[in-house]
Amino acid sequence: MSTWSAEPSTAWSESSVAARDTEFSLFYEDEFARLVAFLIVQGAAPCLAADVAQEAMIAVYREWDVVEWPKTWVRRVAQRQWWRMRERATQEIPYDDLPEASGLLPPAEAEAILTHHEFLTEIAALSPQQRAVLAWTYDGYRPTEIAPLLNMNPATVRTTLRDARAAIQSRRT
Repeated sequence: MSTWSAEPSTAWSESSVAARDTEFSLFYEDEFARLVAFLIVQGAAPCLAADVAQEAMIAVYREWDVVEWPKTWVRRVAQRQWWRMRERATQEIPYDDLPEASGLLPPAEAEAILTHHEFLTEIAALSPQQRAVLAWTYDGYRPTEIAPLLNMNPATVRTTLRDARAAIQSRRT
């Protein structure tokens, strides 16, 4: 039997999978709560934001080997899923008596997000576009980075951000 059998190759493959899973796990631990907050800023309820974030994380895991910028990629996927859910929600009958619990986001963590984001009530009156630009900005993206993600001109992103900030400031005074 040759010393170059399939076993070392399989071991390498298993090692690669383990490294990939470890890398993804670190990404997940670092980004999940931030992704939930990103969606909450855009108007999602914490429970729904956790569900959408989980679906986006599953999607990025499936593409982990080919995604170059996972932080951006997972936010784009989550944002699109949230927008689709929001569109469908206008056609659904809401049930106010359903609990806001989620196993994905423990109540203490959800409360911390809401407490940390005191401005959520201030941004509720903003347009969806203003909330989206604000969410990307809040996550550290510059207008030139946000523009292609939202199919906008960088100048329009800056104007939208300025208007959103002005609207928030006017509500505080």
